[in-house]
Amino acid sequence: MPLEKPGLPGRDRSDHCMRSLRLRINRVLRSSIRLPLTAELHYTEADPLVVLLELHPPGGGVVTWTVSRDLLFDGTEEPSGMGDIRLWPSVVQGRRVVYLRLEGHGRSCLLEMDRGQLEEWLMETFDLVHPGTELCQVDWDAGAAALVEGKRNQP
Repeated sequence: MPLEKPGLPGRDRSDHCMRSLRLRINRVLRSSIRLPLTAELHYTEADPLVVLLELHPPGGGVVTWTVSRDLLFDGTEEPSGMGDIRLWPSVVQGRRVVYLRLEGHGRSCLLEMDRGQLEEWLMETFDLVHPGTELCQVDWDAGAAALVEGKRNQP
């Protein structure tokens, strides 16, 4: 599971906490047809602005998306996002859910997840890195050094 972005400096993960959530979600194929699958969300203070969303389709393999933590939270409260990632809260048969629409390469996927589980997990990540303080966690010197080094290594 990649926890660092290509081109950014690797940071020692041993001194950083991670919060993960494994949950059952539904891929909505039609209003009455839902395909259950497993999803895992991963958050680490080493990359405090984003959440890695791993989807585990029934046929095997893993599809990973990088999603803004703020966008996930906003999507539990109101319609949020544009372009490739959009979220909105809803109620389905008395259950509080969040819909997540992922689009890319001309294809799209609509996912439905339990809003309560997502909100509870997001609160745990906020305990780890408080909202608004994410950029205080970034090692700007190491990031700048990696950018400079990357340019030196290019042909």
